[in-house]
Amino acid sequence: MTTADLSITAAASDDPRIRRLVHDLDADLAIRYPGDIGDPGGHLDPAVRFLLAEFDGRPVGCCAIQPFSDGAAELKRMYVIPAARGQGIAVRLLAEAERLAAALGHPEIRLETGLHQPEAIALYTRAGYTTIPNYPPYQHEPLSRCYAKRLP
Repeated sequence: MTTADLSITAAASDDPRIRRLVHDLDADLAIRYPGDIGDPGGHLDPAVRFLLAEFDGRPVGCCAIQPFSDGAAELKRMYVIPAARGQGIAVRLLAEAERLAAALGHPEIRLETGLHQPEAIALYTRAGYTTIPNYPPYQHEPLSRCYAKRLP
């Protein structure tokens, strides 16, 4: 698989492919944070916009952008299936999410990830995200880390 063969398209939050990927993400988070993941599917705004990554018609990843209360965008539900990791899919998804957020007029994108997700932290850091204070509802979560990036 090459990222040139990858398609990334918009998808509805109730699309069965998105629902399956989000379910798999929640299962992964439950392993990384046993008994401590709160409401993994929560905090989604009705205006959320999902992106679906597919290779050869098979869903391999997703992420979402939703408006943040102050006009920024928030990256949510970023996930790539284990069999497709290490092939640049997350980099492409993140770039598409940033383009979408900028096209929607958001000057900044923020996200929350966890300390037990070093691959996510590395991805975001390489992409130019910097740490910021944990924002609500993560402000009292010791395993959470929040990041932000200004958009062009």
